Amino acid sequence: MRQRILFVDDEPQLLSGLRRMLWDKREVWEMHFAGSGPEALAVLEELPVDVVVSDARMPGMDGPQFLETVRQRWPGTARLILSGHSDRDFVLRSIRPAHQFLSKPCPPEELKSTIGRVLRLGDLFRDERLRPAIARIDTLPVLPSVFTELTDALRSPNVSVKTMGAIIARDIGLATGILKLVNSSFFGLPMRVSSTEQAVTLLGVETLRLLVLSQALFSRFDAKRFPDFSLDSLWRHSLGTARCAQALAGVEGADKTDKDVCFMAGLVHDMGKLVLAELFPEDYKRVLALTEAENVTSREAELAVLGVSHAEIGGYLLGLWGFEETVVLAVARHHEPDRVGAAEALAVTLTHAANALEHEIVVINEHYAPHPLRMEALVARSLASRLPVWREVCRNLLQGEDVE
Repeated sequence: MRQRILFVDDEPQLLSGLRRMLWDKREVWEMHFAGSGPEALAVLEELPVDVVVSDARMPGMDGPQFLETVRQRWPGTARLILSGHSDRDFVLRSIRPAHQFLSKPCPPEELKSTIGRVLRLGDLFRDERLRPAIARIDTLPVLPSVFTELTDALRSPNVSVKTMGAIIARDIGLATGILKLVNSSFFGLPMRVSSTEQAVTLLGVETLRLLVLSQALFSRFDAKRFPDFSLDSLWRHSLGTARCAQALAGVEGADKTDKDVCFMAGLVHDMGKLVLAELFPEDYKRVLALTEAENVTSREAELAVLGVSHAEIGGYLLGLWGFEETVVLAVARHHEPDRVGAAEALAVTLTHAANALEHEIVVINEHYAPHPLRMEALVARSLASRLPVWREVCRNLLQGEDVE
C-alpha cells in the first residue's frame, strides 16, 4: 500500500510545480494537493494521511493554525511546514504545531529526502497504538532548577555563549528543543548542529531569551506526579553517558562533528523515559514499581508493561523532529547496537558502550539490575579488544580526571 502525502498551498502554480517535481514518486507515494487549510481538512476527513506538508503563509487559515488542527485531530500524521519567512514571531507560532521546518523554495531532493526519512520512521517504531500520542508531543519537560538557572543567566547583559551552551546541555528537554529549532530550515544552515554551544551561537542570545521567556519550547517537570522518578538522576546519568560517548569517539579517532553527534546521542538517549512518564503516568508508575520489585532494568519493565521501550520511542520522536539520522538510530538502538548497518555502527556502538559503562562505574545502588554490554556487537564490529581502553577512559572521566 502506498503511503499518503498531502501538500497544502494557496498558490496553484506552486502545487503544479510540486506535482512535476514529485512525478517520479507517484508509484510509491499517493499524493494529494489542497489549495487551502479548510480544503486540506476535508481531505483528512476522508483519508488517513501519513505526512502533511503545508505552506506557512496562507489567507484565512495559515500554516501554523492548520497544523495545530491536524495535531489535535490527527496526531499520528507527521507535520512539515514550508516557509520562506524567518521572522521570530512567526517561528514562535510554528514551533509547537510543526514537527519539522523546510525552506521555501525547497530543493526537490531535500523535500524528497525529508519526507522519505519521516516515512522510514515506521520501520523504527511500529506500535500503531502509541504512535499518535507520541507524535502529538510538542515539548519536553525541563528540570525546574536548570530552567531557573537559565532564566537568571539570560537576565545578565554579559552572559557568554559558552555559559548558555553549558546550561542547556545540562537538561534533556532544553537541549532537544533548542537543537530541534536551530536545525530547522528557517536558519538555512548547510550542516546539522549537534553542539548546544554552537546552537546558542547561531540562534543568538536575544532569540534564546525570547524562546525561554515565552516557554515556546519547554514545559516544567512536575516531580510530585512521580515520587519514585528523579529527573535530576536521569540528567546526571545522561550527561555522564554523553561525556563518555564523546570521549570514546575521541580515542577512536573521530572528528569534531562525529564527537558532537556522540555527545548529543548520549545526552538524549533516555529521553523516551520522559515521553512515557508524560504520556502514560499510571503505566509508568507500574514500570517504576516493577523495576524495584523484580530488580529488572527500566527497559525490561517497559517492555513488560507497555510492550515498547524508551529507546524506540525516543528515537521515533527525534526522527519526527528532524534530528540527524545517526543520532536517531543511536538513541533508538542504544540497547541493541547489533540492529544497525555499518554506516551508523560506530556512533550507535559508542552510545551503547557509554551507557553501559556509566551504569557500571557510577553505582547508585549495588542492588540495581546491571546494564550489560552486548559483547556480540563489539565482536561483530571488531571493537571487543578496545573495551579495556574504553573502560579506563570512562572511569577517569567520571571520577574527575581529564581525558583528551
